Amino acid sequence: MVVDATTTLSDLLPAGSRVVASPGCGSPSTLLELLARRSHQVPLTLMSGLQIDGYPFLGQVDTTTFRYLTWHVAGPLRDQLASGVVDYVPARASDVPRLIRGWQANVTLIRVSPADADGFHSLGPSASYPHPSAHFTPIVIAEIDPDVPRTNGAMIHESLITATVDSQSPMPVYEAGVPDATSRAIARHICTLLPERPTLQLGIGAIPEAVTAELADIDLGPLRFAGMVTDSIVAVAEAGRLDADAVHPDACISVAELMGGPELMRFAHDNPLVAVTESSISHNPLVLGHVPRFVSINSAIALDLTGQINAETVNGRQISGIGGSVDYSEAAFASDGGLRIIAMASTTRDGRHSRIVETFPPGDVVTVPRSTADIVVTEHGVADLRGRSLAERRAALLAICDPSFATESADHPADHPADHPADHQEIPT
Repeated sequence: MVVDATTTLSDLLPAGSRVVASPGCGSPSTLLELLARRSHQVPLTLMSGLQIDGYPFLGQVDTTTFRYLTWHVAGPLRDQLASGVVDYVPARASDVPRLIRGWQANVTLIRVSPADADGFHSLGPSASYPHPSAHFTPIVIAEIDPDVPRTNGAMIHESLITATVDSQSPMPVYEAGVPDATSRAIARHICTLLPERPTLQLGIGAIPEAVTAELADIDLGPLRFAGMVTDSIVAVAEAGRLDADAVHPDACISVAELMGGPELMRFAHDNPLVAVTESSISHNPLVLGHVPRFVSINSAIALDLTGQINAETVNGRQISGIGGSVDYSEAAFASDGGLRIIAMASTTRDGRHSRIVETFPPGDVVTVPRSTADIVVTEHGVADLRGRSLAERRAALLAICDPSFATESADHPADHPADHPADHQEIPT
């Protein structure tokens, strides 16, 4: 069945539908706009991870007829989440497919490539939870976009698709963070810690971009990547740094999400070095823990002087999500030669507040417990917390604070979310 873009999806959606939408660069923008256009005809709940296309449905969301539930909190959602209009679930990425089943989702909206000769569409840049969701929900509506790359591991057969619509919106583009002097200094510290022939999990933002740029210029042996990659991975490939012998099904780039623009999508198209896989692989610490030299590099909003990590809140205000940070931390812990790194600027952007603090303000949460913090990196150096007492941890962390805060107990971080680059952590899919 073909859905005319001038009509509504209401006839396809039973009352009370629980609708799952693909995230990131795979967001089905046309379908989400159609959903918003006639949203109040049919009561429903929409569920998704990060949307980078501006959340076209957000103006229609309410607490009764058109509910929105997410496990990722991006900037456009923060006010409505604080007011209770948007529902947030503090879920780790590996658990999202199971939760979607438990919520009894019955509709999946996806953006896919045209079918090949055998009837298979590719989900292109996004497979984490959309791939399993599209295989167990009874209704699957696909937005057909010829610009979606064909990627290994992210396929769905046309026989599982209930209806289609031609895309009226270009693929969403993720604009990568631009490295500055601080992020480049952090990246240089990180690269001195990396083992040879690592498998690297990087988040998104200025620090991961700076690390990737460094990797193109240094020789650590053949590199592999997990989690997600951005446009900057193309330069690493062109520099000959990837493990060129690792092709699908054991691809050297095996990720849940491709987050970038046309350059990345062209690179990934029919590339045996790239696989886009669902969370049962991409976020599963039981799988990734068997990967030798697995290095998890994530960030934080704040870290206290015992090593507790807050990656979600500022003074009780939810500004980000858990994502894969816990999953990847566990994977690196189990990996032979693995390493867990927290990388963050020492202060808020205005330099007025330390992000290494004595204690968290009331209402802030511990995303990752202190027992799982191996190494913390700021622009001022490296604090290795492994095997250290609380007093030793405190001294090590104060040594990598901004000098303005290092001579006394660090203060609380600023209460303005804009001061905290929270969206640069690993994408919570």
